[in-house]
Parts: sequence; C-alpha cells; structure tokens
Amino acid sequence: MSNIPTTVAPSVKTWLGLARELTVGTPVLPTVTVPLAQSTYEPEDTPMFLKDDAIRGAMALVYGEILGVEDATFSYGGPVFGDVYGFFLDNTFGDLSTSGTSTAGGSSTTTTSLAVAATTATAVSGTGFVIGQNVQVGTGSVVEVVKLTNVAGAVLTFTNNPLRFAHSTAAALHTVVGPYTHTFAALNLGSGQPPTHTATDFTGLTPTVGARSYPSLCVGQLDFTGNAEQLFTAKVTGNSWVSAPAASTPTLATTFVVPLPNWRSSVTVGGSQLFDVGEWTISIKRQLQVYWTNQGFQNPFIIARGPLDATGTVNYSVAQDESPLTQMLNNTQPTLVIAINNGLSTTNQLSFTFDVHKAAFIKAKPMRSAVLFGYDDEWQAIANTTDTGGSGGLGPIKVTVVNNYAPY
Repeated sequence: MSNIPTTVAPSVKTWLGLARELTVGTPVLPTVTVPLAQSTYEPEDTPMFLKDDAIRGAMALVYGEILGVEDATFSYGGPVFGDVYGFFLDNTFGDLSTSGTSTAGGSSTTTTSLAVAATTATAVSGTGFVIGQNVQVGTGSVVEVVKLTNVAGAVLTFTNNPLRFAHSTAAALHTVVGPYTHTFAALNLGSGQPPTHTATDFTGLTPTVGARSYPSLCVGQLDFTGNAEQLFTAKVTGNSWVSAPAASTPTLATTFVVPLPNWRSSVTVGGSQLFDVGEWTISIKRQLQVYWTNQGFQNPFIIARGPLDATGTVNYSVAQDESPLTQMLNNTQPTLVIAINNGLSTTNQLSFTFDVHKAAFIKAKPMRSAVLFGYDDEWQAIANTTDTGGSGGLGPIKVTVVNNYAPY
C-alpha cells in the first residue's frame, strides 16, 4: 500500500499576518492579514553555519557545521491594499500623524502635557469616551489616533498605541471614525528608529499553532509600481529575527479591500499634470545594518535603520515635447506628485499621494523601441523641509494615505 500523506499545506491557504510590536523583538499575534501574490511571498530563515574544516590527518574536507548567529529575510509583493500597507510605510518612515472624522462620543482636552510613549491621558471630562473608541489626540503635524483599552473616570488608557509625539497641556481629545488621513515622513526624533513589527507566516504545518512568527521585522526597501495597464503593486524586502512558533494560533483577518487600477493614478511635475506617462515607479529605501554581539544570544542585538532615501522613474511613453530631457539638462529639480485613488468617498475612500518637493531628474533616456518616441526618466529625491512630519528636520519624500483603518 502506498504512503498517503495525512497532512498537506496548499500554498494558496497560507497567509501573512502583521502587527506592531510594543517592545522590539517581542513577538505579537497579527492584527491584520496582508494579501500577497503567491509567487512573491518569501520569508526565509537565514542562520549562519560555521564550517570546521581544520585538517586533522584525514582525506576529508568538512568535520562539522556549527550553528552561528541567526536572522531572517523577507520579500513580499503583489497588489497594494489601501488599508494594510500603512504598516509597511510606518515601519519604513517612523513619523506618522493620523487624523480622523469627528463623531458622537467624547470631546475634551488634556489636563497635563503628554510625553512620547505615554499610554494614558487625563481628560478634563471623560464623558462620552468608551473602550474600543478611536480617539484623536492633538492637532496639526503631531495629530495622532489611539484606540482606547480602558476608561476610568477621566483617565483614558491606550495600552497598544503609545504616543508618537509629545503634546502640550490642553491638547484636544476627540472621538473619531473614518475616513482617516495618515501622513508618513522620515522620523527625526530621538534615535530616528521606526517601530518594528512581527510578521506571522501561517502554513498550517507548525505543530499546535500552524504558524511561525518573525519578530523585529524591519523594512529595507519598499518599491511601488504604477503601470497604466496593471494594478497598483508593491514589493517589500528587509530583515527580521529568525522565526519561532507563534504563541498561539493566529486569526485570519482579511478585509477584502479592492486593489487600485493604475489608470486611476496621476503624475504632476512642477505643478502641471502630465498625460503622457505610461508607467512610474517609486523606490523608498531605508539602510539596514544587522548587528550581532557577544551576548549569548543568536538573534541580532539590533537591526539598525539608517537614512531614508527615495528614487524612481517616470516613463514618458508618448512624449509630446522635450521637457523630460530639459528638466534633466537644466537640473530644475521640480516638485513631483504621484497620486492614486479609487474615486470613492467617506469610509470607502482609498488613496495614496507621494510628495517629492525636490525631484532631481538625473537621467532622460530616449526610447525608440515602440511605435511612438518617448523618454525614460530617472529621479532622485532631495531632502527638504517640506516633506517632513511632526518630528521636523529634513526629509526626501512624504506619503499620505486615506482609508478607513486606524491606528497603525
């Protein structure tokens, strides 16, 4: 009789979960599911093996493989889903402000100032605030949204959403709902390290729980592609700690948000919308350095995030003049805005806007391979004081996302 397998794992039933960590490297169960293209779903444990090949009077080569330090890599890709991709942006940028839409509920101000990482706020009045509500804290570039985990009189607790910014006494507190506007920029406060996340890879094969957790996930590169004939897609790569079985069986939480077709995107250069661009790309890069130390622990001491960079391309597939060439030759460094939306409103609205206040066009390659002549331009984002968030400083690019999800 043949050996019939009792357990198999269909690839299409595997899924990726994601959640923000409150402590770097302490794994958490996922709060969202990120739909991915099957062929680009690639987490991989990459421990280092130390070879013992010391000669010892025998005609052999390898006498041992000793397990060394460990980490993991990941590559995820597919259509961009407007609700969950904010997690990857937050991991890459670190400076995130969020505002919502005021609704019935609590409305007050704080009695004291609030520090970065605070998880409680005392309101002048706690009336109308209840557990589970999203509450907007502050205004302007430091506005943020937290989810209440406890309300005791006028003391509001939001354990899972430590404050990202400091707020002065009498900071506004309002119950809010979607749509939410999220603005992502380079974090220039403190050590400049964005939050880390835990990725959970569910295969059904891990004993008891069916999934493995990859803690301390850090995004190194986030590539967006906007081909007019295809869906808005992205690829995310980076490093994390080595995987371990999840603490318990994770819950699948797909929201069924519809991906965006790229024909809905627009490209504006120097304040003028272009109509001859067939494809654009944006590559947001964060330098990563994995540090292992002599600490009796194989996982990294830290996966450090370095400077943020942004580059991209604009393919003028139906060139109508020489502006793609002259903006390079004259080094005009115009503003570049790439936006895409689903055309809906209120809580159904989904949109992404990429703002580059200074885009240096560094290449303009003439293209003659198609029926019509075109240019394939490359640009480099230049740090400036406009593409920044609540942490101030300088930044190369700012991304604004509107959706019905908060907080990240």
